[in-house]
Amino acid sequence: MISKAKDRWYVPDPNKAQDLEKKREKALLKEFEEYQASTSRKLKGIRLEVLRAGFKAAWAAKNYKAIIAIAQKIPEEALQEDEKLLLWYDQALTRTEAGA
Repeated sequence: MISKAKDRWYVPDPNKAQDLEKKREKALLKEFEEYQASTSRKLKGIRLEVLRAGFKAAWAAKNYKAIIAIAQKIPEEALQEDEKLLLWYDQALTRTEAGA
């Protein structure tokens, strides 16, 4: 039965924490994509959890330019207050300089 169900559509179970986390992560990444698509010079009303999820996904995909581009659009205080965001940003800068 499991072999027949492989590669089929899966309905998340709202009672399982893992499924809820995947659904939440997907929503956060969708909002991060909106930040990326924004043409404004500075983003307003940003959410740190969206930035964390987006930076994490961009780092995993080795998309360092996306991290740098978004970091330049957010207020400097937001970047400095969050250790993880600052770490990913600094590492992205280092990786792009080393690769250039």
